[in-house]
Parts: sequence; C-alpha cells; structure tokens
Amino acid sequence: MGIRTEYFAAPTDEVAATALRVPGGPSEPDLSTDLPRFDSVTVPSMDPFVMLGGLAGVLSGRPYGEVTAHPRHGVLVGSAGDEGPWIVTVSQTLADELAMASPTRLARAVREWTVTAPPAVPPRQLAAALLPLAELAVRAADAGHGLYCWTSLTD
Repeated sequence: MGIRTEYFAAPTDEVAATALRVPGGPSEPDLSTDLPRFDSVTVPSMDPFVMLGGLAGVLSGRPYGEVTAHPRHGVLVGSAGDEGPWIVTVSQTLADELAMASPTRLARAVREWTVTAPPAVPPRQLAAALLPLAELAVRAADAGHGLYCWTSLTD
C-alpha cells in the first residue's frame, strides 16, 4: 500500500476541504466545465509531513523540529474518515520558500536533503517533481491562495 499526494491551491481551508467531495481528488475535472476544480500537481510519494518537513528544513536552513512545529505544518482541514482521503495544510513559510526558489536552488536542496535523509524516491525524480510544486506555489502566491495536500491511500 502506498500514498497518492496531490498538492493544490485554495483561497481558504473551507474551500480546500471541498476537495473531499471530488472522487478523484483536486485535479479531477468539473463536469460542467471540463476544467480541474483546483490548480494542482501530483507529486508522487511526497508526504506532507515528513518529506515536506525535510524539504522545508533544507530550504529554510532551520532544524526539522522547528519547521514541523509550525502551526500550519500538516494541519488537517478535511477528512473522509480513517481510510481517507485527507486534506492538510502546507505552511505559508514553505509555500513562500518554494515560490522563491529557482530550479537551481531546488536541485541543490534535493542534493542536501538526500544526503541527510535518503527518500524512497530517487533524487533526480524528486527534483523533477519539485519544479511543478514550486510553480504551483508561485501561482498560489499570485492568487493570494494557500497550498494544501490531498492524500489518499493506494493499493
């Protein structure tokens, strides 16, 4: 069993929680418009707690414990029950750091990060996955939205 993670932008926690009503997640198209319900990116196996906390620590230069103690790091804003899916917040601090990070900075952060805590995902794949996440962070900042993670268990 694994996890599926989609990061998406929404104006408020309440609006983000409505993604629970979408069977396929936030990127699922609206039937009336054929457009995704939320601006989102799928980031394979990038959990919003440990992995994103490690990335935030490297990008900010702060200790992991300090980053994960942020009051908006992985706060549950919606749940469909014990089996999921779940929606949690991404701290605004990390969203801002992602939005400001150049592709070179992201690649360097992945190298630093994988030395201290090797992820289940190969570093090159991880770096490639962070580019769309950083681009989403830019779009969210431009719209005045926050970042969220929709997580679901997979078989």
